[in-house]
Amino acid sequence: MAGIRALRERMANLENAEKPRPSPFAVLFGSFDAWGEREVLPGALNERDMIGVVAALRRGEQDGTWGRHI
Repeated sequence: MAGIRALRERMANLENAEKPRPSPFAVLFGSFDAWGEREVLPGALNERDMIGVVAALRRGEQDGTWGRHI
């Protein structure tokens, strides 16, 4: 019975490893939209400068750049 339990745990680990993980940005701030509404739009950060920053962060999250190992 212990062998079956161990096999089930290994299968669960393999399945979890294949699932996409949230980016560090999503873990820290939630979504880009929520962060933008909370920090950028009210003027906490310079809106003009942040357009490029937000675009770069979105690209990095969408293409999985943050998850690549160097």
